[in-house]
Amino acid sequence: MPTKQYPAPGWRDYIAQWLDSLKAGAYAASTINTRRCQLTAISQALGGSPLDVEASDLVAYFAGREWKPETRKGARNACAGFFGWMFQTGHIDTDPSRALPSIRRPHPHPRPCPDIVILKALSKATDRERLMLRLGAEAGLRRFEIAKISDADLVRDLMGWSLMVIGKGDVQRMVPISDDLAGEIRAHGPGYIFPGRWGSHVEASYVGKHLSRLLDGWSAHSLRHRYATRTWEATHGLLPVSRLLGHASVETTQRYVAMPCARLRDAVSATLIA
Repeated sequence: MPTKQYPAPGWRDYIAQWLDSLKAGAYAASTINTRRCQLTAISQALGGSPLDVEASDLVAYFAGREWKPETRKGARNACAGFFGWMFQTGHIDTDPSRALPSIRRPHPHPRPCPDIVILKALSKATDRERLMLRLGAEAGLRRFEIAKISDADLVRDLMGWSLMVIGKGDVQRMVPISDDLAGEIRAHGPGYIFPGRWGSHVEASYVGKHLSRLLDGWSAHSLRHRYATRTWEATHGLLPVSRLLGHASVETTQRYVAMPCARLRDAVSATLIA
């Protein structure tokens, strides 16, 4: 097992106080743990005390890391949050993190899984694997959201069935689902639909491996892209799609929606010279 890492001695009390402020702000436990790990790494690399950190120290730290854009952005957010708090609480006179440039992230093209691939996967899947596929394709759930679904998450109102989903940051959303899908979830209860070996539910990686195998290499996330594209086709609105996906920003949702080929072909046809 990997050895647990601790902040550098001169940083420990400050990081602990900052994390307490996040707890007071009702941040999710997973977010707080991630911030703890990010600040721990920064403290170990810089040493000394955060009271002595200068802008050039932070710029050099980030410049020397070979990170993916998402990792770099997360570390920058942690750094900005911590030193912003240090400044606001009067521990430091200037915020060195303000010198860090914004992170440029490439926006990959959406890759919705084709229906023909999903239908082929459904034909060879077990009952529980079929449910995994449907929760991804018909409800737009992430891998970890699929893994922890329980029949207790079903909610029925005057309009029909919905699924109460706890997403990233422990943010709750309600996702309408068909009566048929609700019935299949109920049939696999009570409790977790995908139980693990030790009384809880399976891991997200378990769901991901099963779906990737069934989909001939297409990822579980491609089902979510398919869901986003289909719901956008039905609503022509990014806001309702964003709510269904549990995104904090419509900007994120834009990266999930693939422009329907039919509309692109119609656009190209309009340019033809008669």
